Amino acid sequence: MSLSANDQNMSWRRWSFNAGEDRLGSARGVTVNEMRVAEYLGRPLSGSTMDLIELVAAIHLSDRGESRPRARKSGDSWSRRLHLIMGVRDLRRWSDPGIYDRLLQLLRWLTDDEWLIEFVPRVAPERGAECVQFLFETPPAGDVVALFSGGLDSLAGLAADISRGTTPLAVSVKSNNRLGKSQQDVLSCLNLALGTSIVRVPVELHLRSGHAAEASQRARGFGFLALASVVAAVSGLERVHVYENGVGAINLPYTAAQTGAQVTRAMRPETLASATALFSRVLDHPLSIVNTSQYLTKAEMCAVLPTSLHPAVVLTESCDTAFAHRGSDAHSCGRCTSCLLRRQALAFAGLSQLDPASTYRFDAVTTSDLESDALYELRAMLSQAARLERALGNDTTTAWTRLVREFPDLIQAVQALSPSAGLRPQLALTGMLQRYAREWAAFPSPLVAHYLDHRQAAA
Repeated sequence: MSLSANDQNMSWRRWSFNAGEDRLGSARGVTVNEMRVAEYLGRPLSGSTMDLIELVAAIHLSDRGESRPRARKSGDSWSRRLHLIMGVRDLRRWSDPGIYDRLLQLLRWLTDDEWLIEFVPRVAPERGAECVQFLFETPPAGDVVALFSGGLDSLAGLAADISRGTTPLAVSVKSNNRLGKSQQDVLSCLNLALGTSIVRVPVELHLRSGHAAEASQRARGFGFLALASVVAAVSGLERVHVYENGVGAINLPYTAAQTGAQVTRAMRPETLASATALFSRVLDHPLSIVNTSQYLTKAEMCAVLPTSLHPAVVLTESCDTAFAHRGSDAHSCGRCTSCLLRRQALAFAGLSQLDPASTYRFDAVTTSDLESDALYELRAMLSQAARLERALGNDTTTAWTRLVREFPDLIQAVQALSPSAGLRPQLALTGMLQRYAREWAAFPSPLVAHYLDHRQAAA
């Protein structure tokens, strides 16, 4: 499939996805290993499934290939206008307003960009994954598809699912071989510790041309959820589980400067609800995409891990840039919000011994310069925790009202959530955020005292 950019009239960047080759991408394109998916699942892929996989590739290339405006003075200032011409097998399906409108709405929500997707008839021959024949169709065992990144949350979530008697089929999207090996190492360690035989279906999704023009990757969540849904549909499964701690899933802004999708929305409740509706219709297969950790903090997910899984915890990576770094043995930066939340969670869970400072290129705990630029993310996270403490207070009767005044995005999130075990979403979210703010008191940095009321945090 050949992708090329042309024509920037009227500020639209046009990407033509002609699908004229029997492979995904070109020398300057994008790779998705759809044949490996068919081989792992032991079944050929349908035309509608291949259309969705190719659309994921096209959206990924468009999102990574067009840089955002440098000036970001408002929520809309980083937006782009992306025009995608896409060849599909079933033009009627993709022209259905129930699919087309949902698709554009989800992409706009995830990326803050304007998308125009022009579907045209695909003229290329069938791909190998569509016509491959298997002597015996033997898909791997599982009763739920699990989106498994190989990170700390996905390890804890997968272990929790197994403890509930579920047999997950793990789907891992990898952008490079280092990430793929890490994912497999973590899963192998889990299987050895728990005596299980969870199967991992690895799906490649990466650019072929090296460096991308844009690093924000706000459409990444679309690709992850779509590919997990593909595996579910091909396997005949209806449930897709994601394992994102509740704080990371809601992902409230750390500062007033963060607006819209500048705070990633990949696992927000609204995203999962929208993706469920869209992919069920595209694949003509009933789906339910659920975050099983929606009301748990990362620390709470870690605290219940059995000791047999502690070696697997050490193997996980949480850093935003770990798999792109090659300059030292310490892959994790220690500065990004993902690294800091990992350290906070393991500290509160009493598992700091699994998280030595030597694994980070920068130690945010022991630095003596509290005004250092390297501590900007930590100061922002502590500032948010302080805002949560002030909004929640001790009066639970008015906590939700105060909370949504401080973080209005919570209203829309609650509307996308269903009651869980009889618990109203707003009460569950309030409790989770209150516990999270208090957990920061265990973080061993002198900055904590500058932001949080320890007496309230310890109550």
